[in-house]
Amino acid sequence: MLKFILIAFSLLCLLLSNLTYSFAQDEKTGFDEMFAIFTEEEIVISALKKPQTVLKSPAIMSVVTARQIKQMGFRTLVDVLKIVPGFYVSMDETGEREIAVRGVLDDASQKVKVLIDGHSINDVWRGGAMWNFNDLPVENIKKIEVIRGPGSALYGQNAFLAVINIITKDTEDIDGFQVTTSGGSFDTQNYNLLFGKEYGDLKISGFLDYFDTQGFSKKIEQDTLFPASFSKSSGRSQNRKEKTDLNLKLSYKNLEVKSKYMKKRREDYIGVNDALNDESILKDTYIFSELTYKLSLGDRLNITPKVYYDQYNYDPFFEQRPDGFVDPFGRLHPDGLKGRLRLKQRTIGFDNQINYKVFEGNELTFGFQYEWIHQGDIHYGTNFHPVTFAPLPFVTDFSNDLPFTRRATRQIWALYLQDEWNITKDIDITVGVRHDHFTRFEGTTNPRVGVIWRFLENAHLKLLFATAFKAPSFQELFLTNNSVKVGNPNLDPEKINTFEAGLGYNFTSHIRGNINYFFNRIRDRIIVDTGNPKQFQNGAGARIQGVEAELKADLGNDNYVFTNYTFQDAEETRNRNRLPDVPVHSGNIGINAGFWKYANANLTTLLSGPRPREDGDTRRDIPAQALVNLTLIGKNFVDNFEIKGSIFNLFDKSYDDPAPKNTVPTDYPQPGRSFIIELRYQF
Repeated sequence: MLKFILIAFSLLCLLLSNLTYSFAQDEKTGFDEMFAIFTEEEIVISALKKPQTVLKSPAIMSVVTARQIKQMGFRTLVDVLKIVPGFYVSMDETGEREIAVRGVLDDASQKVKVLIDGHSINDVWRGGAMWNFNDLPVENIKKIEVIRGPGSALYGQNAFLAVINIITKDTEDIDGFQVTTSGGSFDTQNYNLLFGKEYGDLKISGFLDYFDTQGFSKKIEQDTLFPASFSKSSGRSQNRKEKTDLNLKLSYKNLEVKSKYMKKRREDYIGVNDALNDESILKDTYIFSELTYKLSLGDRLNITPKVYYDQYNYDPFFEQRPDGFVDPFGRLHPDGLKGRLRLKQRTIGFDNQINYKVFEGNELTFGFQYEWIHQGDIHYGTNFHPVTFAPLPFVTDFSNDLPFTRRATRQIWALYLQDEWNITKDIDITVGVRHDHFTRFEGTTNPRVGVIWRFLENAHLKLLFATAFKAPSFQELFLTNNSVKVGNPNLDPEKINTFEAGLGYNFTSHIRGNINYFFNRIRDRIIVDTGNPKQFQNGAGARIQGVEAELKADLGNDNYVFTNYTFQDAEETRNRNRLPDVPVHSGNIGINAGFWKYANANLTTLLSGPRPREDGDTRRDIPAQALVNLTLIGKNFVDNFEIKGSIFNLFDKSYDDPAPKNTVPTDYPQPGRSFIIELRYQF
């Protein structure tokens, strides 16, 4: 920590020394532009499904811009989320990142709704988006809007704890071509192309990204099979990844087409069921296309219909147990336990949103949404019998007789209504409600109410209440013929009631602070019981309360500091056990120094208190940690050329992410010091 303080102090001195120069900067740079990092009234869309400032949005939210993303050296979506109050990032046994929000960490981050330009990318199989998109590249991101709190009143299922809307760049943000290449630790290489052009009324923008890395690997002393003779421990984790990402946007007058293609191939970090292996390969392909038409009828009425198609292909090969495995019945499996899965999910949807200005200061938003979701093309083969566990001489197809999941169809009809009313110049009230009807369980209705009171010239108060739900995923409902875990078709949706109070104050025109209180009560949590095999069940609820505090100071021309702190007290309602794996205390500190027009330096530290274990786990809590990242940018030495270097975990701190009990006793090791160097050219 002393090293961090010394570096931070040095940067702060340099930052302050630049202030005189900042005010004397080129007269072509306006005063408002100089102070543009934190203090501008950022326009956001996600809170109301229409443009509005952060201040007037009925939500506790954060906005991270492309400028901040670049200066802080963020490489992926989850890197960005690490600095958002109330958010915490952890790793699972596959090497993928999971997002905890306000004290709750669940499988695949199912309780977070993730959107790209308003289009949901949560898959139906696991319910979350992080399984596929945790390493979403940032080069094409204009800004990220993060709503902390329920969003089901507008967005329906999975908008349980938070909504993340990723706004991608348009033609005016790019205006040409941008080529970026980077490389660094773990044999990492990344190449991407960003382009945007206008041809009269036709606008075209897109993004192509290729990423490949051997990934962080570390020796694992024991796995879940140790001390059996067939265990691969001690061995090494496997975390190679290869990914191709393509985005395309076309617009002509009022018509817009958006498309995305993502193909991902990765190794299984620790292994299925925390058993080390070196053969598992996880493959996913995701495609979506969306057609939107924007119709304005006068100054008061806007109609925005859209149709969309999503397809998700899941194609993993698992080595569940190594060669020579002896099962609990004493039977030898010479080639271990191997299995090949494949499924395809398709979604066809329609959404029609209408915005109507009833009178000055009052706007009504209402809409209808329909989705047809189908899971099929299921293939399942193993070299052991799925029920009896008996060894087989070769991989046998059980797709028809004993499939690992079932063909299923889900239809969703939804109606939503929201009224935003500026009662006085200082008071705004937003009231909304949405009803979702699913084919497999009764409908769910979720309201929200928000009051914003600007009680002083430099202060405001937000009072918010909302409910939300998370529908059971297809895995939770239909997983079958599995010796470890099975689904439950009788599951009910999870439900949450949330109250929030947010107080914001402008100490000066360029120093802002806010403090938020939240209280969540969750019912019918979907958990895994202790049976053999384990089964998904609706269990006890949870009670979470906490405080989030932020302070930001913009000193002009890319000189700024920020800090935030989160306290979250999360416990089960039945036995009062603390919810595991998420720190009670966490925070961030950041300093950015813009050295004239030629260079930029950023120092950010991620702070975490101890993380508690799950009930019955006798291991000590995961220790507190402080991780420091440093990013340096050189620019304007050559026209349109930029070089950036980042060092992550600058002081090479050793730390782990928590593994479930009875799996890997030493948890999931995380990378030490690593680096990346990036070259960028605009033409």
